[in-house]
Amino acid sequence: MTISPETFNNTILDLLETSESDDLSSRINRNLKTLAQISFSDIVLFFSVSSDNFLNFEQSYINIPDDRPTPNIIFSNIFPPVFLPEVHNKEPKLPTEMCAINNEIFNTSNLYKESSLDVVPHKMLDEELNYFTVSLLAFPIYNSKKALLGVVELINPRNSSGKIIGFTKDIIKKLISLSKLLALQIELDHQTNSYNRLLESFIEVIAKAIDNKSPYTGEHCQKVPVITRMLASAAIAATSGPFKNFEMSENELYSLHIASLLHDCGKITTPDYIVDKSTKLETPYNRIHEIRNRFEILRRDAHIEYLQKRLNNIDTKENLQAEFVEKVKKLTDDYAFIGKCNIGDSPLTDDDIKRLDEIAKTTFMRYFSRVIGLSWNEKKAISDNKLYASPQPEHLLEDRPEQLKFLYNQGELTNLKVKTGTINTAERKKINDHISTTIDMLKDLSFPPELSNIVEYAGAHHEHIDGSGYPNGLTGDQISIPAKIMAIADVYEALTARDRPYKTPKKLSQVLSIMRDMKNSGHLDPDLFDLFITSGVYMEYAKEYVSKDQLDDINPEEYL
Repeated sequence: MTISPETFNNTILDLLETSESDDLSSRINRNLKTLAQISFSDIVLFFSVSSDNFLNFEQSYINIPDDRPTPNIIFSNIFPPVFLPEVHNKEPKLPTEMCAINNEIFNTSNLYKESSLDVVPHKMLDEELNYFTVSLLAFPIYNSKKALLGVVELINPRNSSGKIIGFTKDIIKKLISLSKLLALQIELDHQTNSYNRLLESFIEVIAKAIDNKSPYTGEHCQKVPVITRMLASAAIAATSGPFKNFEMSENELYSLHIASLLHDCGKITTPDYIVDKSTKLETPYNRIHEIRNRFEILRRDAHIEYLQKRLNNIDTKENLQAEFVEKVKKLTDDYAFIGKCNIGDSPLTDDDIKRLDEIAKTTFMRYFSRVIGLSWNEKKAISDNKLYASPQPEHLLEDRPEQLKFLYNQGELTNLKVKTGTINTAERKKINDHISTTIDMLKDLSFPPELSNIVEYAGAHHEHIDGSGYPNGLTGDQISIPAKIMAIADVYEALTARDRPYKTPKKLSQVLSIMRDMKNSGHLDPDLFDLFITSGVYMEYAKEYVSKDQLDDINPEEYL
């Protein structure tokens, strides 16, 4: 039988029409079916070549012209994988092996009379199908770079009377032409998967670099996507309540995954000491010891003063000892107070601020130059180098000019006066700026249109429902549900993490209480937080990723 040029052209057009839902397997099946129809063949088999050079059975199309049901055949048992480099010295070879090794077309009108061939697998296939192979055609297909993609094998073409015939030169030419569409689709799929893997691996490298930038952030960028996926799945699966109609397409879910991996990429520009700042006086190191040394000097001065007064008989021994003990006690109490202020685990009161100011007025005598050892940039901040070079009284605490020279204000007194936490105003702004940097970085990446939501998802995870978040002060209705999901994931991972230097590990009940307060204060979406609790996502994540000693008894109803 032959086909008209018009039919052949229409067949090509049909193959080119693929829907978005078509995966590679369905496209291969359509191609195999078309090859069978064009050649009127009973069976078409496709063998692919893997990146590690194995020839593997991939797919089949069977349309034997009778009413027999096709048995459920495990083709991989009949045609096991073949490592092509080992086939060169193999004798005899399968038709597919000959095609793959010799880059040639194999065509026979009587398979079992080909003494040089290995026909055992085909006999096994015939037994499974209760069938008899006569004519067989096999040919290789290549990508645009002439690399072998696989081998197509067709069995038993028939004429208009249903009689098995051989493959003619004309039909072989048409089959090879059509198979180029199959090769193109496979190559495009390989390239798409390769680019996707490259994109994902690049993104994961960035996420790991952000996590590894600090020894304390652990796997934050790796774990936030886990919680995000869990909560998004719970919202999609909801059959009642606020999310019963919520849906996300495959592209939207993929965008959310990429966004959750990259949600903190802007932190790559944030100084390490700010991200990791565990105490108020911390820069690259904790400066509490500098202040301790001043207290050591003051205590030593008090001891020297006591001894001098004793030598000069200024007062009785008992009175002088009492005076010395009182001075040491005050120094000890003041230093303990400063140490407590430095930790930042409880808010400072106005009285605490006043006490810091009083302590700061205490002076000691400096005899060595404060200019020696400073960089030229630090010296520029000092208006009177001579004053710094000569012996002078110095305040116990102050914001020194060279400290204020830095971008983020390293003044000791300013930092100790931070009322809540350890971050001062300038440092807080820099940390918040990581979102703007994240948005700018992601905008510069040429994501395809179907992934255009990545910037919005990643850039809004610090927005609050009440509009008090950043960077844009969006309110609840202006924030997408995926971005709200990521906000909950971000907070939950940070609160349950046990590797942050600025906080001790929290019990799960403490974490959920804090998040409940954030919900009630307008920071987190209330409906999503309730779903987070009722769906059990919080516990599903905690059982796998949270330390067992942080898991305590939880009554979910308390957090709704």
